[in-house]
Amino acid sequence: MNNRYRNMFFVLMLVGQVAIAKYYPSWRLNVDLLYLVIFYIASKSRFMPSVISASLIGLCSDYLSGGIMGVFSFSRTLAAYLLNTIARFLDLKKNIFVFLLILLSLFLSNGVAFIFYALIFKYRITASLLIYQPLFTAFIGTVILGLKKVKSLLDVS
Repeated sequence: MNNRYRNMFFVLMLVGQVAIAKYYPSWRLNVDLLYLVIFYIASKSRFMPSVISASLIGLCSDYLSGGIMGVFSFSRTLAAYLLNTIARFLDLKKNIFVFLLILLSLFLSNGVAFIFYALIFKYRITASLLIYQPLFTAFIGTVILGLKKVKSLLDVS
């Protein structure tokens, strides 16, 4: 029963991200719901499933962003490796650790992706990708994962 709700939750996050990317393109860089799925999988799964799922979800992010295929896939895979390694040593029942882990790992992931975009397209540094998106995503991820019902459905607590 828990797997059904978990899968439904993941599908809702995917549909939400597609809706944000399609209907609200100005919000596209402010909230990354797919990264929250990567965060959950990387913090609860073993190494290979977390890296493979992060790579596939990163390809989905590449498609939604309309950029070069593989940039977000690589950066999200790197973040999943970091999350998988660090999550073993932190107590994810405390919301402050969830917030900081999402914030720092998404900042790293977006920083790596931004380096590629800066090298290829000569992008300038923007606060939207490197500051606002990690903050908003960490806040929303902490709110979503902080609810008792969600913690019980996702086996976080």
